[in-house]
Amino acid sequence: MANDFTFEADTQPAPVMAITVDYIPAAEDMYGVTFAPRHYDRDYANWGYYIGYAQSKKEDVYVEPPGEAYTQDSLWRFGISYSLTRDLSLYGGATAYTTEYSSTTNIVPYVVGAEPVWETEKDTTWGAELGLRYVIGKHFVVGAGYNSATESAVISIGYSM
Repeated sequence: MANDFTFEADTQPAPVMAITVDYIPAAEDMYGVTFAPRHYDRDYANWGYYIGYAQSKKEDVYVEPPGEAYTQDSLWRFGISYSLTRDLSLYGGATAYTTEYSSTTNIVPYVVGAEPVWETEKDTTWGAELGLRYVIGKHFVVGAGYNSATESAVISIGYSM
């Protein structure tokens, strides 16, 4: 039996990557994207991780003319996920919620083409989040969770490949 080849059926599924578009109804509505890969290590088959980023639009703030000012929020999300069933996952992790306030100093140098000087203040709040992600059919993903830094929900829809 020199040429006895035995093939074991590989029962592990292929790695999966979910890409979602997120909506966070915080103080200012934020929209973003999350990447959630899940590997299939034999020892940790049900575990995955995710990273996401969301940002709000710039909101103008009234200041004494000729000054200008605006605020803008951003949110970084990262953590781990655990598959409870084939289609349902629990996720949780850390978040960094940054509020930025930018304004001009009302001082413009007397130079042709000069722009006003902008000053920026940033305040970052760290928090945590917890949520569920569900795969509907073969590829459609929906998710919902709670973020303590923004004190709001995280709603996601996307595609799993």
